[in-house]
Amino acid sequence: MVLGEILIQTSYYAIVMVLTITVIGLLQRGFFLKYIKAKTSFGKYVLVKIRTQLRDYFAIGWVEDGFLVYKRKKAEYRLTLVDDKKYFYRTLGVNWVDVDEKKGALCTIDYEAVTGHDLQTESDLLVRALTRPNVADNKERIMFGLLIGIILLVLAVAFLSYSNYSVTKSILAELPKLAPSVAITGGNSLI
Repeated sequence: MVLGEILIQTSYYAIVMVLTITVIGLLQRGFFLKYIKAKTSFGKYVLVKIRTQLRDYFAIGWVEDGFLVYKRKKAEYRLTLVDDKKYFYRTLGVNWVDVDEKKGALCTIDYEAVTGHDLQTESDLLVRALTRPNVADNKERIMFGLLIGIILLVLAVAFLSYSNYSVTKSILAELPKLAPSVAITGGNSLI
C-alpha cells in the first residue's frame, strides 16, 4: 500500500519535471536540447552561435579535418579553420564558436568578422568535390563489363561449336547408311 503511494507521488514529480523541461525547451527555441547535447558529448560537439541581424540561432557543430561543420535547416555548412584558438571560447561549460551568417565567416573572440565566402556555395562545392565520381572507377567498370562480355562470347562460341560438332558427327554417322541407296548413272542421280 505504501509502495503504491510512493509510485504515484514519484509519477507526479516525473510528469511535472517533463512538462517543465518541455516548456523550457519551447521558450528557448531549441537552445536547451542543443546545449544538453553539446554538454553530454564531452567535447566532441561545439555550440555554434549563428549571428544574424535580428536574433542569434544555435546549432550543433563539430571539427572535422580542419573544418567546422554544422547543420542548419537540413543543410550542412563547412567553414575552414585557420587558427582554432582565435575562434573557440568556453561558456557554460561548453565550447562555443560564433559564425556571422551575412558574411558566411567565423568570428574571432573579439567579434571581428573574418573575411569569408558564401556558405552555401562553398559547402556545395566541397560536397561536390568529395562525392564526385572517380574516373578510375568508370574504367574499372568498363574493363569488368568487357571481360564479362568476352567470357559470354567465348561460351557462346564454344556452345555453337559443340552443337555444330554433334550435328556433323550425327550426319557423318548416317552417311554410310545412305551411300548404297544412291546410284549414279551417266551424271544423273537416281534416288
